[in-house]
Amino acid sequence: MFNRKKWNGKVKHRRPVSLRAILLIPFVLQIAGAVALTGYLSLRNGQQSVNQVASRLRNEYSNRINQHLESYLVSARHLSQMNGTAMELGLLNPKDLDGLGHLFWRQMQIYDAGYINFVADDDFVAAGRFYPNSPITIDLMSPRKYGTKDVYSYTTDQVGNRLRSQTVVQNYDFKRERWYQATVKAGKPTWTLFQWEVEPYYLSLAASYPVYDAKRNLVGISWTEQRLWEISQFLQRLNVSSTGGTFIIERNGLLIASSTRDEPFAMVNGRPKRLSASESQDQLIRSTVNYLQQHFAGLDQIQKAEQVDFQSNGERQFVQVTPWQDVWGIDWLIVVVMPESDFMGQINAYTRTTILLCLGALALATLLGLYTSRWIAKPLLQLNQVSKAIAAGQLDQSVNESNRVGEIGELAKSFNQMAQQLRASFGALEQANRELEQANEELETRVHARTEELFSALQDLRRTQAQLVQTEKMSSLGQMIAGIAHEINNPVNFIHGNLNHARDYIRDLLAAVQLYQKHYPSPDAEIVQHSEDVDLDFLTGDLPKLLDSMQEGTRRIREIVLSLRNFSRLDEAEKKHADIHEGIDSTLLILEHRLKPKLDRPGIEVIKQYGQLPLVECYPGPLNQVFMNIFANAIDALEPCLQFTSSVSRPATLTITTSTVQDQVWICIADNGMGMTEATRSKLFDPFFTTKPVGQGTGLGLSISYQIVTEQHHGSLSCTSAPGEGTEFVIAIPIRQLPNLN
Repeated sequence: MFNRKKWNGKVKHRRPVSLRAILLIPFVLQIAGAVALTGYLSLRNGQQSVNQVASRLRNEYSNRINQHLESYLVSARHLSQMNGTAMELGLLNPKDLDGLGHLFWRQMQIYDAGYINFVADDDFVAAGRFYPNSPITIDLMSPRKYGTKDVYSYTTDQVGNRLRSQTVVQNYDFKRERWYQATVKAGKPTWTLFQWEVEPYYLSLAASYPVYDAKRNLVGISWTEQRLWEISQFLQRLNVSSTGGTFIIERNGLLIASSTRDEPFAMVNGRPKRLSASESQDQLIRSTVNYLQQHFAGLDQIQKAEQVDFQSNGERQFVQVTPWQDVWGIDWLIVVVMPESDFMGQINAYTRTTILLCLGALALATLLGLYTSRWIAKPLLQLNQVSKAIAAGQLDQSVNESNRVGEIGELAKSFNQMAQQLRASFGALEQANRELEQANEELETRVHARTEELFSALQDLRRTQAQLVQTEKMSSLGQMIAGIAHEINNPVNFIHGNLNHARDYIRDLLAAVQLYQKHYPSPDAEIVQHSEDVDLDFLTGDLPKLLDSMQEGTRRIREIVLSLRNFSRLDEAEKKHADIHEGIDSTLLILEHRLKPKLDRPGIEVIKQYGQLPLVECYPGPLNQVFMNIFANAIDALEPCLQFTSSVSRPATLTITTSTVQDQVWICIADNGMGMTEATRSKLFDPFFTTKPVGQGTGLGLSISYQIVTEQHHGSLSCTSAPGEGTEFVIAIPIRQLPNLN
């Protein structure tokens, strides 16, 4: 029947919509919307995945380069400092050139170095390799011994004895070398970067350590050379991406090393000249450095790791630049560049394939919709015509019941049997009532089951809420501790720094008073009276002791402040490589007031059995929270054992043992308290389980600690205990955390 509505006083008929259109149009629109949304989400997710993967890879490669630089250059620095310190202490004789040459030859067998050297007066002794993988030679120059300033190079046998010699440099004056002049000018250990003037034109880095005598006279210089082409070889082996690369530059833009095959210098008039990165033959290096200089207004403005991207040759480039500095003065920039095309090629191909498949599905769905709508609409039109005939009084009409659509066939049968089923409608109504009652019973059962599920979910929610509140309390406590430590640190440092001056001033004043007493033994009566009133002799002896006590107090406060700052670790919300022993010691220092003896009980003895642990990749702040919870529980368990009255009572001890087991670090914390039953131990890590009186414990400390160790650090936390035998907690965490690729 047509729909009608009133418009300006007239009845206006709406044009009816065909059943075929109603069936077809929404179906096609849904498929089209799904195709468009699928293509958009596919492209967007691909771009987001590329950004995330590129960010992780840039950071990973920067970290690997950072670690390689640390391990590669630290050997040169340690060698120079070790040899120089040995000479300052008299362990090595600077005049014993033969002994020094043999020592340097031995050190070349152990350390990854290019050249180890010592110069003093006009003497020169060294051991090293001229070319990669060439035999180690010992080089000597001594005018006082050989009567000439020529450098002789000796081949060596398998134990470092000198064999044949040849003159490699005539009339050599090392005091004109850049590394010598820079070290003398600096007057302290320093790095010197210099370019060889002869083949193979190495770009080298010298770690120089000046050796002084007791009067600060220069005795000589101990230095170790590293050839920077080895850094370039490492960058080439990294294989960042098919068209990406890495390079290292100085703050002035000069190239140190790169993953390309190009040398960091060019020959100009037969002499090597170092290249700026903006002059590199590699287009990617040039464009990257130019962009960094423009974006940061100069390379010297980059003070922390930065991730940026820019367009080069119509293509997006992902860049990470990371400062790398050394205690002896190195200040370099590590740059990692990854073109977007290295990631997007396969993703774009997958996206095009997805869109083509979706378009094909849209076309097929449209054809199927046309056929289906026609198939459904045709028998319904026949049914409509028969219904109109029956309404007009033609009761002998019937509908063909043979239809391939089961529902329409059933509708035709129902239509033909409508009169006969009218008499049976009351019976069907009763049946419907019975079915309704059964449905109500099923509904009640479902409501009861759903109520129990909601109650269980509510319990989980309360537990999660309590854990979140506990976590937030620890975070707030960490912030408060860090703030208090910072505020206390400044005045304490001021007092501690001025105590030495105060001691000097008071010592001078007391010396002046003693001089007055010596040269004026009969002072005025008023002075004598005042000296007796203030007890000058006692003041003179006790005042230095008072200052020593004040200095010890400020030193103790500074140690506590440092421990509070280490424990809070607010600046370490991300994973980092941390010293486990430092976290344990900081936590113990915070709890020291509970460990020390008191008037009514003895103290708790802490036994540290530390092993050699590497730096562990972890979350230091949450890990310190774990130590705090376990130590606090151990102290609570030991306090009933602290009795002065019992002469046979064993001393309370807290034993901390650390070790490395395969690729994990184990921390064992054991006490010799009363222990616990198996029933208590089995529930130890359950939320809200506590054996303490009401109001003294939440039952969340060990539960949260278990989650921190197992979920955040992918480790394990276990407990073994028996009544009367104490309790031991074992924490095992991996030294390196697996990357999260989700």
